[in-house]
Amino acid sequence: MRSFLIVTTFVLANAFSTFPSSSQETVKDLAAKASAEFRLLNAFQTLERMTSQMNHFLIYAIQAERGGWDVVEFSGTTDYGSTNPYMILSTAEDVQIEIARASNTISKSKVATDDELSSAESAVESINSLLSLAPQIADMVEAGQLDEAVLLYHETGQPAYEAAKRSTQSGVGTTQKRLAKTLLGIRIAK
Repeated sequence: MRSFLIVTTFVLANAFSTFPSSSQETVKDLAAKASAEFRLLNAFQTLERMTSQMNHFLIYAIQAERGGWDVVEFSGTTDYGSTNPYMILSTAEDVQIEIARASNTISKSKVATDDELSSAESAVESINSLLSLAPQIADMVEAGQLDEAVLLYHETGQPAYEAAKRSTQSGVGTTQKRLAKTLLGIRIAK
């Protein structure tokens, strides 16, 4: 009986020592991992938000021009004439900066998986397709070619928007799941 207890203790000790390294990580290691995952999640959410913002201004600027109103009212001076083309181009410039920051954060992330990197790359490519339409649609809106602007958006912009949304939502989902496991690990480790 004594030898059975010794063997059982030895087997259990070996079994517990072969758990994956994540179960043996310290709270400090897990906190650092959670911080990196939060940054990754924030970058994916930025991609998602910028995609929606660019899409919003493309659609509403066309519709606003058709209805005879401006997307944004400027107080004071209105040197821009119709503000709709200006808002498309201004938004595109802002979105490009944010997309570059988010893309850089994701590519430098040490916790991003290959699938997440692929999702980010696909999202950035689709967002850039959407951004490339901004000057064309702004020119069409300025020239009063609203039907052509709608057609261009429908044929090129809408598919790019949908692809970018799918890619960013995929990245957000996988990052959130992994982050939840990391945070649970911190709670268990305490």
